[in-house]
Amino acid sequence: MSNKTCFVVMGYGVKKIPGTLVKLNLDDVYFKFIKPVLSRNHLKSVYSTQAYRGDEVPTSLAINKNFITSIFLADIVIADISTLNQNAIYELGLRHAMRPKSTIILCEELTISKYPFFDISMNPQLRYHRKKIVSDENYRKSLQDELEDILISCLESNTDYIDSPVFDFNLYKIKPLVQLDKNVHVAGASIRTMIEKAENLKENMLFKEAENQYLQVLNLSFDEDILSQYLLCSYKKDLSLENLLLTLSYVNENIDLATSTNENLLGIVAAINKQIFGLTKECKFLEQARRYYKNGSNFESGNLYCARNYCALLLKQYCISKDIESIKEYYYSAVHFAKTCLTELQFLKREETDLDNTWYNENIKDLTLIAFGTDESIIEFKPVTKRQEETVSSGRKELKHDYHETLKIIKGK
Repeated sequence: MSNKTCFVVMGYGVKKIPGTLVKLNLDDVYFKFIKPVLSRNHLKSVYSTQAYRGDEVPTSLAINKNFITSIFLADIVIADISTLNQNAIYELGLRHAMRPKSTIILCEELTISKYPFFDISMNPQLRYHRKKIVSDENYRKSLQDELEDILISCLESNTDYIDSPVFDFNLYKIKPLVQLDKNVHVAGASIRTMIEKAENLKENMLFKEAENQYLQVLNLSFDEDILSQYLLCSYKKDLSLENLLLTLSYVNENIDLATSTNENLLGIVAAINKQIFGLTKECKFLEQARRYYKNGSNFESGNLYCARNYCALLLKQYCISKDIESIKEYYYSAVHFAKTCLTELQFLKREETDLDNTWYNENIKDLTLIAFGTDESIIEFKPVTKRQEETVSSGRKELKHDYHETLKIIKGK
């Protein structure tokens, strides 16, 4: 396969399977499952060596031209439609309209069970289990062997073989006006490179530089998770009231928060409102922060960030009210919600990286303090990044202050 090319159509990052709170790490699927098979079979990228997925392709050309050219030129296209990514579905359709064969469909088992695809049910496809494909080496190797067999059968098939439903009906034939050379090398950073640089800058608290990187990515490819990180850096670069209000205005102009199910985005908008409340003491910003954290907790499938912060903000009622009964009501609501979250931990489906595990464990500690009044834990706090260390430490200090101030009031001390 040394002269053959491949392009992988799929989203990137961690995304939810539609209609569920189950998250799928598309980067794990690509880097641990798909890419090793392509590399060991010496398949090439259309644009650069082993840059098979869209976010790895250099971006000196318009990104849609990169993608469409790759979809057309590649000898094989692998399309993972597990998260029903709009771009991936569209690009799969383009491929079927462009080439009669060698299009392979991947899909996670839960997605295909919830959303059976009648139109493509007879096309070559491989189904996988999201956790086993990462954690079970024997399972992953078995599926990689199966994927390799499909690759070989596609490439070795004769010209009569067709796996495109369009060409299967013999509606037309593609006659390219120009035959482009394969392996065209272009300059420029890839989306993958920009995201990795942005994340590194963010975790080292270089928020202005990270904001610029995330903005470059957004200008190339809109993604709500990238938007949430852009907003985080945008507000953290400057905690002045002017910048916070400007960032909040940008959100309200560009996103319908009433319909968003992205807990990261909702949580960061809540954090902005919380910061504004801290500066203005206007209760509407505290109430908005609570609302967005509460909404985010409804879609929680990660590290309990929204749930923890919603409970913490309920304990700030003493900041806006002198009514002891009101303060008690919010305190007991926080205790009840925290206990509910801790009870339901067994049902939480999440990614398990070192960074995420630390957020998760520290948020459990804070929920335990709110629910039971204890901050003892056998799990030592071992921050993975500078930002994580600062965020957890300052957040816990603030929480303990609010918790004990509230207890003093409701106990009349």
